[in-house]
Amino acid sequence: MFSLKTERPHDAAEIDALLDLAFGPNRQGKTSYRYRDGIAPVRGLCFVVREDGRPSGRILGSIRYWPLMVGPDMRALLLGPLAVRPELRGAGVGATLMRRSMERAADQGHRLVLLVGDLAYYARFGFQPAAPLGFTMPDEQPHRLLVAELRLGALEGCVGGTLLRADPASSAQISVSMRAALC
Repeated sequence: MFSLKTERPHDAAEIDALLDLAFGPNRQGKTSYRYRDGIAPVRGLCFVVREDGRPSGRILGSIRYWPLMVGPDMRALLLGPLAVRPELRGAGVGATLMRRSMERAADQGHRLVLLVGDLAYYARFGFQPAAPLGFTMPDEQPHRLLVAELRLGALEGCVGGTLLRADPASSAQISVSMRAALC
């Protein structure tokens, strides 16, 4: 049995240990970390799954979202990392984190989310290749950049763009208002 909880500040060390276990100690050298370094994750969209539903239970999985710019004007979210203890992969922990966090992001008014990952896993959550839609992440393999709508129709007429780091001053809670001409 496990329960989904909002990440708390004192969870950071345990989450870092889980991320090292899931992705290795060199994980921070990945391209997507350039978009996170020095920027706070989006409040209310970072979750952990704890064992036995206890507040003090061991963290079994975690997910975080970060503010992101697509070109100079479009705001989006960068999902990741999603991590699950290796012995629990396939037990529904990751799927629970994905579904609940994406629902929360949509409820907060966010429209698009991008991530770097494997389409074979993320397609079931509505992700598709981002490169054919014009989205690029410099120095990342184009086939690994994926995008999903959080609002139906958010990708209609979308011309994509180059992913840029969000302004650290506005990263605690990004505004989701966008000009009508943008996706």
